[in-house]
Amino acid sequence: MADTGVQVLGLCRFSYPAALEGFQTRHETMEDRRSALYAPERMETRLFWFEHVLLPGIRAQTGQDFTLLLLMGDDLPDPWHSRLLALIDPVPQIRPVYRQTGPHRQVYRELLQAARDPKARAVAEFRLDDDDAVALNYVTNIRRSFGQLRDVWRPRGRLALDQGKGVVVEATGPDVTLAPVLAHCWSPALTVYLRPDDEACVMDFPHQRVWQRMPLVSFTDQVMFLRGAHATNDSKISLTGTHPAEIDPEELPDLVKRRFDVDIEAFRHGWATLQRGFRP
Repeated sequence: MADTGVQVLGLCRFSYPAALEGFQTRHETMEDRRSALYAPERMETRLFWFEHVLLPGIRAQTGQDFTLLLLMGDDLPDPWHSRLLALIDPVPQIRPVYRQTGPHRQVYRELLQAARDPKARAVAEFRLDDDDAVALNYVTNIRRSFGQLRDVWRPRGRLALDQGKGVVVEATGPDVTLAPVLAHCWSPALTVYLRPDDEACVMDFPHQRVWQRMPLVSFTDQVMFLRGAHATNDSKISLTGTHPAEIDPEELPDLVKRRFDVDIEAFRHGWATLQRGFRP
């Protein structure tokens, strides 16, 4: 742990079959949910985004002292399970965890609380979807920011840091576009600082309304997240309520490579190839 005494702890769900209330997409039975989650075309899509968007930035973080719990169902089928484990094997910060279907918030809370360091001054918790990414200096930045914000955090032991400048990566059919945005309390790059013995976790606070539950500080000085938008999102990614970030479109590919280690041209090529494979 760094000298700030802040433990950095994240959670990413990879097609975890949470109980029926755990998704915005509704299903009548858990059998229907598993069938939808584990459909081959969907699994190939989610694994592609995980490998080419989420993983590069996690692997190349400038601050290496953190843990990302990768939550999967205990019935995640092969070949996708084996391929996922092979991808994360070189990244010791990613810890695979498995759970049976259960009440989703209870499962998340138990996992995160069990992974906390009781000796930490604060735990900086974050959540990532498997098609989103954080910038290479995300871990370093949230530790450094705590030094600036600890006096705001201390009275209640809860504080949210919203880093709301990012890029939406939208893939429609074979086409991929980039939209730089300023967004309020989107889930990627939103950090919640808690005491280690707090009974809640980051997943207990709906990200859009986190400001109702604790003090909130917003920074938009750095591009800190990528957000994937495509057909298998549980909820549609809308730019309503956001503002365009003033970034030259011609600079975006270099920026995405520099900030997230994502080669967007290689991503476009791979995505188009994947889409051709889905065509009858």
